[in-house]
Amino acid sequence: MGGRRLMGGITSSIHRLAVETRRGTRTQVVLRQWIPSVLDTTADAPHFVDREGHVLRGLESTHIPAPRVLAVDPTGESTGVPALLMTRVPGRVDLMPTDTKAWLRQIAGMAARIHHLDVDAEPYWGKQRDVPIPPWASRPADWRAAADLVRGPAPTHEVRFTHGDYQHFNFLWQRGHLTGVVDWVGACRGPADVDVGHCRLNLAVLYSAKLAADFLAAYEADTGRRVDPYWDVRCATAPAFSDWAAFIPIQVGGRAPFDGAGMHRRVDDLLAAALRRT
Repeated sequence: MGGRRLMGGITSSIHRLAVETRRGTRTQVVLRQWIPSVLDTTADAPHFVDREGHVLRGLESTHIPAPRVLAVDPTGESTGVPALLMTRVPGRVDLMPTDTKAWLRQIAGMAARIHHLDVDAEPYWGKQRDVPIPPWASRPADWRAAADLVRGPAPTHEVRFTHGDYQHFNFLWQRGHLTGVVDWVGACRGPADVDVGHCRLNLAVLYSAKLAADFLAAYEADTGRRVDPYWDVRCATAPAFSDWAAFIPIQVGGRAPFDGAGMHRRVDDLLAAALRRT
């Protein structure tokens, strides 16, 4: 058996392994391990393993190209740390698409398909929270307006199945076609617009607020409904709570240029655009 570590993991290490089956053929699988050194909340790791395994089993009967569970080890009895063994979904992360419009259109269409699934998952856990004004904010007034909005009650919403971390680092591609969606540990049942807002934030962080706007337009055109700006604003404030400039380069892994100096400006642009929709 041989293998190599895949780049981009933040809360877990991910290895692609070549294994020999009982029939003597070789195949590739993926092992996801929650390593204490890279996961602050190690006590939650067994729950994360069980949760993702449960969701992946629920996805097996759907048309979504997700991994299939081969083995679950929430206590680390077999591997030493909590781990999940999965089938390998073909494709690679593509952070520099040659056809950006087709890339965004497929991401939006996949989100719409996911949000129409009836898959069992935990309820959405988001709560009201106070949003601090980050020291790098160029438009403090926008952040105060966002804080006021997020501090208030969430709007009523239809409960749907969501991915929970819907963004370009979790998509696999082959020859311009979206072939896989991975990292389902955050999947839940709640507002679908959280997926849209989170994806928009990640697009703005790595690329531009304009690309995030194009994704929103593609998703709304595909679903025929308007994304609630409350969730858009709420997701856009996430960089106020952690140092995105520190972990985004790890996820990018040299696969695309990353303008770290301009990241905060792009987040400010995204937040301003989200507020204009309220």
